[in-house]
Amino acid sequence: MSEPKPELPVFVMSLQKSHILIPNASVAEIIPYEPLQRVPETPDWFLGFLGWRGVQVAVASLEMLTQKRASFSLVSVSSASIVIIRALSGEGDFNYLAIVAQELPRLVRIKEGELIETGEEVEKTELMRARYGDEVVAIPDIDYVESEIRRIAYSN
Repeated sequence: MSEPKPELPVFVMSLQKSHILIPNASVAEIIPYEPLQRVPETPDWFLGFLGWRGVQVAVASLEMLTQKRASFSLVSVSSASIVIIRALSGEGDFNYLAIVAQELPRLVRIKEGELIETGEEVEKTELMRARYGDEVVAIPDIDYVESEIRRIAYSN
């Protein structure tokens, strides 16, 4: 009898025109979309701050950070989610960041061999693009996203 293949629990997040995978262990919480506290004179990709569990969490549009000509819109506010992600550096008060998803992310368990690298050119916010089932998904570069958020939102 062969041993079962190890599984990696990940969230598949729908963005405006693409999908990304975020490891389950990186996600602190997924909440329904709610209005954000905007910050004047910040890039369009920086959507503002969310008050969450007593801390201010910076929220970004991954699409707009990735592509210069992208715009941010929600297909439906009622189905959109804010995904709170644990910051990798954990420097100072910057322990979380958030990304907006178009709908509630779905938890899947990826087994070895189910994620196949496409070899496509990646964007500055991506580590890799891969095929998962019928979808092409991106593995985001959370270090890069975190450094950009820190540069804009926490530089004061």
